[in-house]
Amino acid sequence: MVFKVQNLQRTVIRFEEYREMVKSRASSGGVEGGSEDHARCIADGNEMMRFYCLEPTNGGAYEECGSAYAFQGGKGAAIFTFSGSGAAYESAGGGSGRRAMLVCRVIAGRVCKQLGFDSLLERRVGFDSVSGDNGELLLFDSPAVLPCFLIIYKL
Repeated sequence: MVFKVQNLQRTVIRFEEYREMVKSRASSGGVEGGSEDHARCIADGNEMMRFYCLEPTNGGAYEECGSAYAFQGGKGAAIFTFSGSGAAYESAGGGSGRRAMLVCRVIAGRVCKQLGFDSLLERRVGFDSVSGDNGELLLFDSPAVLPCFLIIYKL
């Protein structure tokens, strides 16, 4: 089953404000280089569609799976998204039964190309997200993610 997510107006506004902040920082020289990522940051904040996994709770509702990495020092949690549904499914541990995932609009901004949790906080400076293996994208700010569709499926 596929459901369209009806976001609150304030959620959509926060998402759009985040995109404008990324675009503004890129056009004011806050993003270095003349790469394709830089041009996309100026044009649309480097927006893309990504998958985010959910897993069922005991009551039949769904909650975020164990795919968030909590930063030390009160920096909040980062959000793992995936370029494909298969990788999102695997990140939830696979298995059978009823599952759910979100298809989300994501503002990737400036992407650090290497994923290393040991020095993640240091690498975060100047970047909005970090790419990893198998199409992973680690986002540092929750306003960068806007859920669009909820997919519920059974294996």
